[in-house]
Amino acid sequence: MSKTALLTIDMQKEYFEDGRPLKVPDGPAVLANVVRLQEGARKAGIPLIHIQHLSLEPEGGVFVEGSPFSDLVQESAPATGETVVVKRYPSAFAGTQLEGHLKELGVDTVVITGLMSFMCCDTTARDAHSRGYKVFFVQDATAAIDLGKIPAQQAHEVTLAVQGFVFSEVVNTEEVLERLEKGW
Repeated sequence: MSKTALLTIDMQKEYFEDGRPLKVPDGPAVLANVVRLQEGARKAGIPLIHIQHLSLEPEGGVFVEGSPFSDLVQESAPATGETVVVKRYPSAFAGTQLEGHLKELGVDTVVITGLMSFMCCDTTARDAHSRGYKVFFVQDATAAIDLGKIPAQQAHEVTLAVQGFVFSEVVNTEEVLERLEKGW
């Protein structure tokens, strides 16, 4: 039987506040699904690990440590006892204790949720795959922003296609909740 952990990646105010350069158009829908998945994971006794990006380049203006915009959004904030991993690079594995936490918990399967699909979620999923984890990428609990002339939805769909082709099993929130109810 697999041991699963839910990763909530970068659910930070940078992505939700009006006027911020990285505001995600589908952010509210993603947040609602992330909250549902967190509730389901807690009920099922599945570990939750919250990832928070803090920039190495504070002059860039986003994810600046100490800025209120770098804070995790309240709706999906960690409950008492849940792990928060601070990262400085797109992958939640790079230079962090994430893998140590997963090994300590005996985890062999990770569920990827959060923002943004084409950047930190994608990179973390690829790194998880390369480390031998089974990866589930939740399509409606991740999202993107426009990439130049590429609309956010198209960038997101391409990410999902690549993830599903090689790195992950692409699922939706309802499928994950169903698995959680059945004891994963």
